[in-house]
Amino acid sequence: MIKVYLFDRGGLRIDLDPEAVVGGDYTYWNPTYERDPQTWRATYRPIKVAAPLNISNQDLKEWDGRKAANSRRWYVEHVCGLTAAQVVAGRRRRRSA
Repeated sequence: MIKVYLFDRGGLRIDLDPEAVVGGDYTYWNPTYERDPQTWRATYRPIKVAAPLNISNQDLKEWDGRKAANSRRWYVEHVCGLTAAQVVAGRRRRRSA
């Protein structure tokens, strides 16, 4: 479990599952650059991600930031007794019902 403080929610503390999965909600970072940080910051994942810096002009024309963000692995809030993949799968089942 990774204890983080939500950067854009007034420092609300949440626990993230240590396994990143496609369909997750959060990203986190060390704001102090220490080797053994005591505090981690987190925020919701972006809707779109920027293109890589080394992308060719042809690939840049076809770049879809939303599709790239949706295919990346992000972290989910920890739920006791469930893996990160089970949390995401449960959400998908509820949405389709």
